[in-house]
Amino acid sequence: MYPSLTKIRSFIAVAEHASFRRAAEDMLLSQPALSTHVRDLEAELGVALLSRTTRSVRLTSAGEHFLIRAKRVVSELQSVMLELKDQAALRRGRVTIACLPTIASSSLPAVLAAFARRHPGVHVEVLDEVADVLYQRVLSGQADVGIGPEQPRKKDLKFTAMVDDHFRAVFRSDHAFAGRKTVKLAELVKHPFLTLASHTNVRSILDRAFQDAGFELDPKYVFCHHYTLGGMVEAGLGITALPSMSLSILGHPRLMSARVVEPQVTRVIGVLRRPNDTLSPAATAFLAAVWEVFRKVAPPWNQVVKRASA
Repeated sequence: MYPSLTKIRSFIAVAEHASFRRAAEDMLLSQPALSTHVRDLEAELGVALLSRTTRSVRLTSAGEHFLIRAKRVVSELQSVMLELKDQAALRRGRVTIACLPTIASSSLPAVLAAFARRHPGVHVEVLDEVADVLYQRVLSGQADVGIGPEQPRKKDLKFTAMVDDHFRAVFRSDHAFAGRKTVKLAELVKHPFLTLASHTNVRSILDRAFQDAGFELDPKYVFCHHYTLGGMVEAGLGITALPSMSLSILGHPRLMSARVVEPQVTRVIGVLRRPNDTLSPAATAFLAAVWEVFRKVAPPWNQVVKRASA
């Protein structure tokens, strides 16, 4: 039903050279083979494309019409083949990453810089979203992959653990905790506690940690954004606890932190992917850069998980 590309290219060569001999030389084919290609093409289309004499070859009206479309199709096909080859070789391409804002502001800049040095022709779009939106971005295909927290209640995406992100108590530099390296969870409840809203991943982890330890988390103030929370702690309204990867976006010089212990409170950060989805070469290379950089820049109190099969 559909002529082969070789037959179409043979016809284009004859039409452009107005000669079977010169077209055969250009196509690196024998003249009988080239003639067979053109005859087969005419038979499949049911019209004569060329008018042949012993001295000349010229296009019929049908041939002129077909040549315009055929050259356009072959040109488009060659163009997309070159694009795909460039993408496979990472000379060009695009990758979209969904990522927590706290990770985007802390570890992701080093990943982007390393990736850009190796693959300057590949464009990267970063969707910095809260955990639930991040999850939906990947699930819907708006993002190639996500970098964010494990969501045990959601199994639609494949999760590969990457970093155990430990929680740290955050307080003013003149607080009673100042100078300490660790703070017990039981000590946190003795001070006015500030936290993020209940819909956030951070709040869910803290609620569960306090409950498992036999305490009730009863925050004095609740906020939606990390930087607002940091400002309130700096203002002396209380203390808080946040994952260590969140601390870089607080931006308040008077704040200090200490690791939460007895028990340790952690969240697992990793790669989120659609199950059975084949990643593009650009996305695969980007994930390789993520693993490499996270091993180098993860704070010493965080544990980088041994890389599993992506």
